[in-house]
Amino acid sequence: MMKKKMIVPIIAASLAVTMISAGVCAADEEKTIAGIVFQDDEFMNALINGMSDACEENGVKFVSSNSNNDQAREVELINTYAGQGVDAICIAPLDKDASLATLGAAAQQGVAVASVNMEISDSDFLVGGYASDDYANGYQIGEYAAKWIAEKYDRAIKVGLIHYDHQLPEQSSNRYGGFFAALDDAGIEYEIVADQGAEKEDLALTAASDMITAHPDIDIFYGANGGGLQGLTQAIVQSGMAGKMYSFGYDAQEGICQQLLDENDVLQGIVVQDPYSQGYSSATLLIQYLNGEAEASGTTESTPGFLLTRDDPDAVEAYVEENYK
Repeated sequence: MMKKKMIVPIIAASLAVTMISAGVCAADEEKTIAGIVFQDDEFMNALINGMSDACEENGVKFVSSNSNNDQAREVELINTYAGQGVDAICIAPLDKDASLATLGAAAQQGVAVASVNMEISDSDFLVGGYASDDYANGYQIGEYAAKWIAEKYDRAIKVGLIHYDHQLPEQSSNRYGGFFAALDDAGIEYEIVADQGAEKEDLALTAASDMITAHPDIDIFYGANGGGLQGLTQAIVQSGMAGKMYSFGYDAQEGICQQLLDENDVLQGIVVQDPYSQGYSSATLLIQYLNGEAEASGTTESTPGFLLTRDDPDAVEAYVEENYK
């Protein structure tokens, strides 16, 4: 039975693989699953917690590391784990092509592989995995934003975009591509007057502040991930533009939810993923595969997102209570 737990920080990876203590996962020496993520933030921590809980419930040892957005480091971690003889790797890949090439080599050594947080189809070695449908989720929050915009403005609007194309271009572009497709389908007239890549809160705060200075007539911002959304929303508030600029975005964090509840009226709506379930379900799939209870599919499955909005504070508060208290 899947049970959420308080998010704890990802253990930073040194050159030697870091093993989570026996208090996190039961010590069954016969099976070990390695979890690899690429960033130390709330979303990735939740992925790791889901993997860890699945292992604990099934008596499987769990180890985890963080590639810190470094493709060479990811290759090193995959090769190290494979060389140490782990039974499986559950990974949030950095790059579909480069990551899969290294993982394929690990699979040839007998390591089972599952993916989280990236949509993959028709891999010849992947056991499976779970990821969000980024385009569909972006479209979902775009539909909500389109209705909000139509009610507020009787003119074309100006938009600022914070993305992370430099990090995961396909995933990032799907998230804002879906958003703008929904605006297009609703007949919203808009111009993207500024965009910048900034995946972390501090970077997005600086980037959005610069965009506000250069384009004080921006009406709304869209943030394609949690760090970017939180930083850009703070930039609007700190720039004194609350009530003139508004934000929408992708991902939930505790701070983002509090911004939805804040009286400043800046953040209007978000689409929420469930990284804990992605990690838990992907690790569970690996365990079932190792036990001969599941077959490899070569494809990840999509997990649906859902909306949290300013006009439904009870739902926001309930989400915060369930996930962060």
